[in-house]
Amino acid sequence: MSDPIGFLPRERCSWNHRFDDPEQRFRTLYCAIEPETAVREVLADLRRDTKEVASYVATFGAGALADLPAEEITADWRQQNVLVCCRINAQAEMLDLTDPTVRHQMEQRHATLLAAHGMRHLDVTEVTLRRRSMTRVIAADAYDELGCAGIRFPSRLDGLPCFALFEGRASLEAADDPIPLTDPAPRALKNVAANWRLTLAPAAAR
Repeated sequence: MSDPIGFLPRERCSWNHRFDDPEQRFRTLYCAIEPETAVREVLADLRRDTKEVASYVATFGAGALADLPAEEITADWRQQNVLVCCRINAQAEMLDLTDPTVRHQMEQRHATLLAAHGMRHLDVTEVTLRRRSMTRVIAADAYDELGCAGIRFPSRLDGLPCFALFEGRASLEAADDPIPLTDPAPRALKNVAANWRLTLAPAAAR
């Protein structure tokens, strides 16, 4: 990636992430405080889902579960991605959804919509679910009405803080040289691979 800490070019934006703008007025850049959280967020879809695991057990028996082939983090992915330690440059405050008081305030602001979606409260669970309708409304509100530069929110994978930065109001500035994900693999990548039983394909630096 030519600019690993920049906003994705508009023509490559899918606009389907948690706090993306449904009207596509501004791009959103995601980052995490801990490097392992960042790696988890990117590699989460490599995990075997429960349907695959259940099917394997039904076919081969529970005793064969340890033999279930692991998904691979490819050499190409490792060569095309890096970790970068950054500073956030923000022109306004962040909406902090890790703060219970802030979540309650947003719950009050959007009570009608929450009720329409069968959501009794705006708890951490609701913020981290794959359902995007509510979080995108919160992003638009934070941008239009509250004038925020982005949103601080808990990762759905480990609960640690992440940020969604709004284009034009926040950006990332590199604080150190990029960390390659090639061999020897950095600790964050090795730890996530071990946690989820993923294999690391050998990847020489380019």
